[in-house]
Amino acid sequence: MDTGTLCEPIALDPASSVRVERVLRPPASPAPEPFPHFHEPAELIWFTRAEGSVSTEWGVLPITDGTLLFLPAMTTHDFRLAAGATEWVLVHCDPALGQGDPGLGGGSLAAAQVVQPDWPTAARLAAGFDWLVALAEAPGRASDVLALTRLLLKELPCTAPHTDTTAAGRSLHRLRPALDLVAGADFRLVTIEEAAARCHLSPSYFSRAFARAFGVGFAEYARAYRLRAAARSLTTEGARVSDIAWRSGFQTPSHFTAAFRKRFGVSPSDFRRRYLAGR
Repeated sequence: MDTGTLCEPIALDPASSVRVERVLRPPASPAPEPFPHFHEPAELIWFTRAEGSVSTEWGVLPITDGTLLFLPAMTTHDFRLAAGATEWVLVHCDPALGQGDPGLGGGSLAAAQVVQPDWPTAARLAAGFDWLVALAEAPGRASDVLALTRLLLKELPCTAPHTDTTAAGRSLHRLRPALDLVAGADFRLVTIEEAAARCHLSPSYFSRAFARAFGVGFAEYARAYRLRAAARSLTTEGARVSDIAWRSGFQTPSHFTAAFRKRFGVSPSDFRRRYLAGR
């Protein structure tokens, strides 16, 4: 499935529920190609050096040197960065870290947030993200990675920016209840009728609006989500592949294996084996 609107699943370390990556692009780098996408983990990004913006369902948010950005799970976004040298630290984390987390004073990070701090705060954040990268690269520091990620999330205001008033922004907001329904159902099959009802739309209108907004039909999106959930189970549970297949709504393990291989390029057993070997 190569629609340009879905990204591959991002496997989080079950010990920390956080994935950290430093991204460096050299001075001769061209401007990145547009790539509207979304994924299951939430994103926290510290831009050390960058100029541009990110388009989200909450509007277009500016990015400059020293910008802290948070994107909730399943947020459709598209980075538009200038050509040349850029550097940022990308943190994928479990969505639960930004929802009513005690470390956030009970706040909820339910919308995209952007912070452009003053110089002393920026220096402190830069040091914090450098430390986070170092901890993520060190063995046995998963709990420290989680603790520091929680601290960095506290730098966010926990308030929603102005909602995008464009047609695309309104459309995504209107369809978000369907995304939440799929996420809450986990492995359960969600019908298009259920999703349409949650959005207060007719099934036919919902089907057209969903495909127009996401570049993929709802059934295919829900199937991809169940496969991502299955991939997560393969890395966090000891259940048999056949049990995960049936729980994921596939009629037979062979049907599940074929769909999984098409999505990820490997069989479920190889996916689990490679993940465990890389830990």
